[in-house]
Formats: sequence, C-alpha cells, structure tokens
Amino acid sequence: MNKGTYVKKNILCFVFMVFLCFSIFAEENSDISPPSLSLIFHDIGWNTLNSFTYNYGMNFIGAGLGTWAFIETDVDWRWRNVAYNNTWLSNLGRPGLYVGYVAPVLMPILTYTLGRFSNDEKLQITGMALVQTLMLSLAIQTPLKMITGRALPGIVTELDHTRNPRTDNFSNEFNWFNMNLIGGWPSAHTINSFAAAAAISEIYYENIWLKLGAFSYAALIGFGVTLDVHWASEALAGALIGYAIGSTVGKSYKKLMENKSDKNSTEKNVSFCFCPNNIGIIIKF
Repeated sequence: MNKGTYVKKNILCFVFMVFLCFSIFAEENSDISPPSLSLIFHDIGWNTLNSFTYNYGMNFIGAGLGTWAFIETDVDWRWRNVAYNNTWLSNLGRPGLYVGYVAPVLMPILTYTLGRFSNDEKLQITGMALVQTLMLSLAIQTPLKMITGRALPGIVTELDHTRNPRTDNFSNEFNWFNMNLIGGWPSAHTINSFAAAAAISEIYYENIWLKLGAFSYAALIGFGVTLDVHWASEALAGALIGYAIGSTVGKSYKKLMENKSDKNSTEKNVSFCFCPNNIGIIIKF
C-alpha cells in the first residue's frame, strides 16, 4: 500500500468516526422522543386486578374490619363529637379538604410537564403513573360509595353535608345501594392521596425524603377530612385501599423503567473501534 492510499484510508476512517460520533450524540441527546402518552394505560388491566389482590387482599379486608371496629368501639362517634364540638378543629381541616380536590389532578399534570421541559424521562413516566393511579382510585372508590351509602357525620356544612344535631350514635347507619357519590365510605380524598404517595414512593424508592414528604401529605389529608366530612374509619379505609392501588401501580411502572434502563445499558455496551488498519466492534458483557 503506497503512502497516498494509506493517508486517504486514515482520512476516510477519521471522517466516518467523527460522523458516527455526532450521529450517536444527536440520537442520545437532542432527538430523543418523549415517552408515549399511551403509557398511561400501561398494564392497566393487571394493575386493576392486582390492586385488589395486593398483600393477598388484606388491605381491603383491613379496611372493612377496621371500619367495623371503629364503629363497635365508638371511636368514630367519639372523634366525630370532638370535631363537632370544637369549631376550630373543623376549620383546621378545611384547607386539606380543598387541597384534596385539586392536588390529585394537578400533581400528574405538573409532574409530566416538568419532565418534558427538563427532558427527564423518569418524571414524565411518573406523571403518567399518577394519572393511572387516579383513574384506578376513582374506578374503585366510586362503586364502593354507591353501594355502602354510609350516613354523613354532619360535622360541617359542605356541599350537601349539613351540621347534624343528632345526639344518638348514628355512625353505624348504612343506606345500601343509595347510589350517592358524595361523601360516604371510603374517603376519596384519602384514597387519592395515599395512592399517589405510594406510587411515588415505589418509583423513587431510593429517595427517603421524597417518600417521607409524600406520606406526610397523605396523612394530613386523611386527618383533615375526619375533622369535617368523613368518619375516622373512612379515612383509615381510604389509606389502606389507596396504598394498595398506589403500590401496585408504582411497582408496575418501576419495573417498566428498569426494563428500559437494562435495554439502554445493553445498547451502550456495544461500541465501535477505529484504528489506522482495523475497524471493529467491541461488545461488553
């Protein structure tokens, strides 16, 4: 091989290598497509079923038994009267009531939007996981409210809630199949908040402060609703059911992201080697 041919070969290899580097860099950074919004429905069928069977169904069983225990031991009635007789307590719980209406809708939107602007795939997928969490929470809690038709505690006036002056213990009153979506068993606010907290905690399992903050928020929402629109046992039931839903969805999306990470890791372990006289592929296992 003469000198001119050798130089031309090296130049061609260098140009090809530079072009390849720019192509790979562009592919890995500027041209990455955001996760498809169809991921909102990722494994939604199995996640629905597994929400009921989570922890062998003990969360739903515990919600029912816990409610029965709170009624039989008068915990519901006594706590209701504490809130009823102390207006400052019911006023203390009011902010959580309104936050509980707005946060479950805004949280997924803000999380996904922040992920798009920061090009953070994990945040985007977390936002979609929160959407599915809310969907399953609504799908599960709505029939339960319509079936049980539990009497409202009547601590404060809120929507169709009235300040009920009854002095007899009516915490055990259930108007079965009254088809009422307002109030009732279990607490929707608490289900939504604990479901979101559990999903976030599963996805960001390594971030202890985020988990602590998420569950603190959920606990405050649950506590707040017992001061105005729900019996204490309804918040307990909501926490148990919400945790089952959120943990199920969170684990599903965590597994999805781990599989994507493993795939990307395998792809990055394949590289090209360029030398003056050789071109090869290096595969790392």
